[in-house]
Amino acid sequence: MNPSLRAVIIDDETNAREALTNLLRIVCPEVEVCGEARNADIGIELIRKERPHLIFLDIQMPGKSGFDLLSTFEKVDFGVIFTTAYQEYAIRAFRFSAIDYLLKPIDPDELQTAVGKFRDRVGSVNPEQLRILQEQLDPVRTPRLIERKRNDNQRIALPTAEGIHFVQMTDIIQCESLGSYTKFHLVKGPAIVVSRLLKEYEEILDNYYFFRVHQSNIINLEHIKRYVKGDGGQIWMSDNTEIEVSRRRKDEFLALLSDFYVNSGKLK
Repeated sequence: MNPSLRAVIIDDETNAREALTNLLRIVCPEVEVCGEARNADIGIELIRKERPHLIFLDIQMPGKSGFDLLSTFEKVDFGVIFTTAYQEYAIRAFRFSAIDYLLKPIDPDELQTAVGKFRDRVGSVNPEQLRILQEQLDPVRTPRLIERKRNDNQRIALPTAEGIHFVQMTDIIQCESLGSYTKFHLVKGPAIVVSRLLKEYEEILDNYYFFRVHQSNIINLEHIKRYVKGDGGQIWMSDNTEIEVSRRRKDEFLALLSDFYVNSGKLK
């Protein structure tokens, strides 16, 4: 197969650049590596010179970060796949922003999937996606956050076949499982269906006031109108939908609901 995608690799680790180059040659022969850079400054010049379709970019590098590199371009008109050694909470951040990433050491199958997604989409990264990712990866955040954060002023990127939808967290009423898909019910406009499992969004939204009350539903606590006690109980949401609470999740749900009302100032 003749190379059809021109790519550059920007990473401060020589071994990481060599390993990725070799992997691409084996599993993604359609990708031509037209240059490598060991830091952001060299990477910026390389991108301007080679005008690649795609860059593989490390986030943490000595001096300027991967974000600093991207911020120097008035328009990011190339694809970006981040490579990172981050674990756990950072994965949530990438999913939150719907930006492609590869965890080091890079898995060949995951590399092939990421390149395939870019090839099918052939698009650049939206600046709003980068803003969301950078906010979620803010260095002041700790890997395991004990206190849940308010949903105010936070947006999430939802990837669909039509493109990326940026949605205010406060506008999400609930997330409903549709097999391999998740349906987002919103305050305004039609629902958005994303090709991801509800389990993934349970992990993504874990630090906010969302809760999986049942196998099929994650609810936004801000949109609860009424809770009726029962075996597990029932919830009426702001759009007048009724959702059952699983018996085994009842106690955890009520504890979080109490915490939400206290922290939101609705209980004095």
